[in-house]
Amino acid sequence: MLIHVALLTGLFFVFTDVDRLRVHPEPAVAVLTLQQAGRSLVRLSDVEFRLSLSTHCAKGGQPESLSITIADTHMNLRAEELQAGRKFDVAMRIPARQIAPLALHEFCIDPASEGDSVLITSAMALQASLRCSRGDDHSIVFAAQPLDIRVDCISAAVTAAEPTAD
Repeated sequence: MLIHVALLTGLFFVFTDVDRLRVHPEPAVAVLTLQQAGRSLVRLSDVEFRLSLSTHCAKGGQPESLSITIADTHMNLRAEELQAGRKFDVAMRIPARQIAPLALHEFCIDPASEGDSVLITSAMALQASLRCSRGDDHSIVFAAQPLDIRVDCISAAVTAAEPTAD
């Protein structure tokens, strides 16, 4: 038993100083107006994902670039932007045309459901890569993360009141 503990402890130290990229997304929020009954697929408007990222380049390496992709939207951060700190927050707006219709059967069809919310887990996916450099040596670490979207039901916009005769 003692041999196993020693091996596991040794492995812990071997793997602690590796390049790391961690992504912690918040669910995006989409607003859906009242829908017609019988409609099961809905299209959402643009959504914005807020991401907290942490990076670590092992063995004295420096971050060279960070690339983030959601659907067909890309964000690239260069070394200058990454040097400010190992933890930072970014926001990515995803256009509605890049979001597949969602199956929300019988959600937001009754005025009484105004204010209801539903969380669609793994509605989209994020891929990211961090490139680290150590002189002439380069390495890349990848991360993938499912993204959730919270859909809030609201009533349709109130139409302007009819002008009154004075």
